[in-house]
Amino acid sequence: MHSEKIRIGQLALEPYRQLSSNGQPVLLGQKALTILSVLAEARGALVTKGELMDAVWHGLTVEENAIQVHIVSLRKALGDAAVLLATVRGLGYRLDIPDNILDAHDRHSSVAVLNFVNMTGEPKLDYLGDGISEELINILSGEPDLKVPARTSSFAYKDRHVDARQISSELGVSFLVEGSVRVSEDQMRVTAQLIDAKEGIHKWSNSSDHDLCDVLTLQTTLAKNIAKSITPLLRPEPDKEQIFWGDTLPNFR
Repeated sequence: MHSEKIRIGQLALEPYRQLSSNGQPVLLGQKALTILSVLAEARGALVTKGELMDAVWHGLTVEENAIQVHIVSLRKALGDAAVLLATVRGLGYRLDIPDNILDAHDRHSSVAVLNFVNMTGEPKLDYLGDGISEELINILSGEPDLKVPARTSSFAYKDRHVDARQISSELGVSFLVEGSVRVSEDQMRVTAQLIDAKEGIHKWSNSSDHDLCDVLTLQTTLAKNIAKSITPLLRPEPDKEQIFWGDTLPNFR
């Protein structure tokens, strides 16, 4: 992926190698070039400050304003295209590369999986919903034509009340998956929903009850069946037959 050129306005980026304008190199430090490359490869999705820190400084401890210094350099280097580099307050940055300046094979459907809300009233049970969300992110990320923001990006909205359209804009996605987990004694009820974030409408939802045993297997199976249900709906021409994942899950006794 690093060898392809990505257009940023009138500029051309060879990720991690060079930014050029009309075939001439644009002077840019290596750290700023790495930040730009990570943002460009995210295809408009939010990249958190933590992700940029890891990409540029590889686990070293540096001041957070170190990123800001290189962002300033980037905006100068980008010139008129600097308007595409957006700051998402308190979270990170996003490079808004419009679809019409990307090659056709770079155009993907995009979906973000938010953490499934723990509605049990017990914070120690957060892991139930978080595990389903993480498994679902991993499964959907394996789809070659889907753009799925990383867990660190989508989980940045945990415990925050943010409108779906705002999340869509900040993460650069068209769809959101959200859900909730309730527990009563040894039973767990899981609800999942697919939202067309740009329209602010639900495209699919379902809920099901399951024995709260063998949690890891249950989380994985739930995620697989949710993915199977929603993936056709993310395509330009969705399949007519919908799969209702709640009806296909065994009870783990």
